[in-house]
Amino acid sequence: MINQRSSIRSVLHHEIEARGYTLHSLSNLTGINRGTLSSILNGNPPKPISIGQLDLMTEALELPTGALYPLFVDECIEKDQLNRRRLKSFLLRCAELGEMDCINRVLEKMLEDLNYVPTIFAIGEQLYEEGYKEASLAFYKAVIESEKYQHSERLAISQYRLFRLSLGEDTEKNIQAAIRFEPYRNRLPEGYHLDGLLNLANVYYTHEKWNVVEVFADELLSLSQMVYRSQNNMKVTNEDQLLSLERHLVVYYGQGYLLKGAALEFQGKYIEAQQCIKGYSDLSWFEGLDEIGYKEVRKFNIWAKANWYNIELLCGNKHVLPEYIEFLKNYPFEILPSMTTIVKAANIHSFSVDDCLQEFQIDHQLFNQINNYYVSLVNKNHYLELCYYLGIYCMKKKDYAKALSNILSSLRFAVSLNNKDYFMKNVALFEHHRYLASNDQLLEYDFLMKEVLEGEEVDLGICAHC
Repeated sequence: MINQRSSIRSVLHHEIEARGYTLHSLSNLTGINRGTLSSILNGNPPKPISIGQLDLMTEALELPTGALYPLFVDECIEKDQLNRRRLKSFLLRCAELGEMDCINRVLEKMLEDLNYVPTIFAIGEQLYEEGYKEASLAFYKAVIESEKYQHSERLAISQYRLFRLSLGEDTEKNIQAAIRFEPYRNRLPEGYHLDGLLNLANVYYTHEKWNVVEVFADELLSLSQMVYRSQNNMKVTNEDQLLSLERHLVVYYGQGYLLKGAALEFQGKYIEAQQCIKGYSDLSWFEGLDEIGYKEVRKFNIWAKANWYNIELLCGNKHVLPEYIEFLKNYPFEILPSMTTIVKAANIHSFSVDDCLQEFQIDHQLFNQINNYYVSLVNKNHYLELCYYLGIYCMKKKDYAKALSNILSSLRFAVSLNNKDYFMKNVALFEHHRYLASNDQLLEYDFLMKEVLEGEEVDLGICAHC
């Protein structure tokens, strides 16, 4: 085991001697010039070691990759003037190997001089682009903690990256990430701004904050229209520097209408929601469409048809249901979100959807369909909503066993996704009908409640066994 208080050269000397190597033999093994090795190991002052040279020597000495990195940190940061190029190479290599302790030690030293903040940000961006997103988090957090210019684009981009990297399947954590990011959205470059607004709207969508979804949908639509005009002007003036976007521009434009329409629908503003549907039902006129763009346009056309049926059903026009069922047979990815609205409408207007429920298999496989274009979290939230509405539907039919089974399914997903709104809805519904539950259902309910309580105890630092 390597003594972390040793110097990197003392360890290298020890390992070389232990194996009986000479500079000549080590040179042959590493491919490093013998004179360079001598300068590194015996020079006065010694020649700095590059990370590439250290890796070659580590391999030749049959040590684990990265075993000497903690000692290399000391060499990198011991001087008052840090070598940016050397540090960058080392940090990138640490990210590749997941050596986060070394990264954090170097960042701590670099942050003693705020002039290094731009370098930290640049390395974070490189790591992000190269796919080392978890490692890049440390760099963005360092920028956020140390950026002295609070209105800088660098700070806004770091907040945006942190927001995106924080999103997962925990609904409450997602909303907290959104709240932290919101104040910085308008300081972002347009490409990031568009994507930030889309993700903000989606986070609040899963949290059912419809008035907030409306706000971000309006901002998204306004910005996408402005960018669209700007892009077209660039083409007219033969400018070839078009904005780089994560998604096709038509996605942001269409999502502005789609998300606003959804928010209006859930607030019962059906006429206004129908106007939004018209905004994205046919986007074939959108200039600059390529193969990807046309695929997105076709998706919006499908969503517009599904949402038109949804509005009709929510208004009580159940005569469209047979036509809707035929539509869903052709577009199976729409079954889950559509069935949620179908059952909800049936509960509101007291009509039967038994035939529809028999037509489609309602289980968790609905959100596991291969190549489904809905993201996992959205699908799981749709499923817990569907189970909740099915619970009410079955309750109205006095099929209490099936009703409580659906409520428990919804509750199970609400717990796993930390969806507090549906957790409370399901608990209230189950408790109100507890006397109708079977012993097995009561046991499952008690197990879920125990799981939640144990999670709360951990969050609060309470030991259940103390």
